[in-house]
Parts: sequence; structure tokens; C-alpha cells
Amino acid sequence: MPKAKRSLSTTGKEVKRAKRVKTEETAVEEKQKQVIKTIEESDEESAKHVIKSGDQKFKAYSSFLEESPFPKFKHPTPRECEVANEVLQEMHGEEVTKEFEDENTPETIPHALDAMIVAILSQATSWSNAKRAMNSMKKVYGSIFAYEKIMEGGKDKLQETIRCGGLHIRKSMIIMTILKQAKERHGKWDLDHMFELTDEEAMKELLAFSYIGPKSASVVMGWCLKRNPFTVDTHVYRIAGLWGWRPSTATREKTQSHLELMIPARYKFSLHFLLIQHGRSCPACIGGSKGGQKCTAAAKMKALLK
Repeated sequence: MPKAKRSLSTTGKEVKRAKRVKTEETAVEEKQKQVIKTIEESDEESAKHVIKSGDQKFKAYSSFLEESPFPKFKHPTPRECEVANEVLQEMHGEEVTKEFEDENTPETIPHALDAMIVAILSQATSWSNAKRAMNSMKKVYGSIFAYEKIMEGGKDKLQETIRCGGLHIRKSMIIMTILKQAKERHGKWDLDHMFELTDEEAMKELLAFSYIGPKSASVVMGWCLKRNPFTVDTHVYRIAGLWGWRPSTATREKTQSHLELMIPARYKFSLHFLLIQHGRSCPACIGGSKGGQKCTAAAKMKALLK
């Protein structure tokens, strides 16, 4: 009998915990909906802001194309980049190669708008969560890139479809906005004209889209358009701080500008993916690490740089 009581008590606690989690999730969703409603209610003003913010984003991005925002900060050196690439290739090369075999990885997507949509789905989440959202879109719409069906189905349907990938309310709003802007500007859901643009022209056009910043734009530039920018995501930003590749107070945007100039072109593509893989698996460099762990890669690099 005592066992039964403990079991019932445990079940009661689990029910309460589940209710609390559900309440918190609902509160987050309601907050997101309020933000979106505010944006939608000021449609005309938002349109003006989009143009202005696009210009501002490009101005901020282009201000450090020729000189680092930290001209006196000399790391990483070309030699440090070479050694890092060597060490990380040995540690994570196989995992990165395997990831490239995924047909939905943005690097393998041939069309610019499609790569942008996948980049949005992968924002602020794991690749496995992004793939859940993509698989759900395939099931509901027949394809991740069935833009006609997505627009006809509306925002609410898209929200429910990508709920499994996280941040579904915000991401559905961004996707619908970008599809609308692409159609308004070019008369079709196709941005492949960017393959013919210069790097500056392509970046300027990407940043003109709402909710697209230097990081997402660089993803499309590097992975799909096959240009050569160095993209700084959360993993790269964190590791750059731990390894002394950026000032401790540097923002992610300024870190990207700095590393874009400091990392030799031949290492940009490989280092980006190797650093991401390292950031997912190294006990010392993974997000949420409380310190006290040893970074094997950093130790190997230090020994080789002596």
C-alpha cells in the first residue's frame, strides 16, 4: 500500500509539472503572437522600416570590409588558422563529410531562395530540430519549397507544420514575409539571379530582406552562391572567445567582420564547419559548459604552435 501512495504522489507531481510546462509554453506563444500582431498592424510603417533597416544592415556590414573592427587584435594568425584546420580535420573530418551527404544541407541546395528558407529553419536550433520541421513540411506540402501551397495555406497552417522544429511562430512569420517580398520584388519565388551579382551586390540584396542579418546572408552566400565569406554562428562565436580569436567583449557581428579578414580564404569554408562540429561535441566548448573541462583541440594546437 505505501508503494501505491508513493506512485500516486509521483504521478500527481508529474501531472502538475506537465501543466506548468504547458502553461509556460502557452505564455511564450502568446508573447510571440503579440509581437507579430504589432508588426502586422503597422504594415505600411513596417515597409518603410524594412527599406531603412536593409540599408542600415548593409552599411554596418560594409564598414569593416577592408579593416577589422579590432585593428590591434592580431589573432588568429594565418599559422593559427592552418594548425586549427589541421587538428579539427583530424578530430571531426568524418562527421563533417557525413553531414554533407544530407540532401537538405544548405551547401547542397542549388537555388538561393531555397537555401535562405533552410537557413531560417536552422536558426537558433539544432540541425536535428530543423530537419524535423523540414520533414513535416514535406509531409504537409509535398516539398519544403512548395511556395505556392505554403502561401495558400497561410501562416497558421505553416506554424503548426513547423512546430516540431521549435520557434515555429517566429519562423513561420519570417518565411511568409520573405516569400512575399521575393514575389513582390521579382514576380516569382526565385533569387537565382544573385549568382550573376558581385559579392557586394548579392550581400546588399540579401540584407534588404526582413529578418536577414549578416549571419544568415553569409550562409546563403557561402553555401549556395559558392562565394567565400566566413560565417560566425553561435558555436563559432563561442569558440572564438575561448580560443582568443576575438576580444572578449566583441559582438557576433563584429567577430564575423574580424574573422572574415583574419582567416585565409583557403581555410574559411572548412574551418566554419569543423568549428561547428567541435562546438557540438567538445565538453569544454559546447554551449552551457560551466568550465573546468579541457579542450583537446586547444591543447593539440598549443603544442603544435610552440
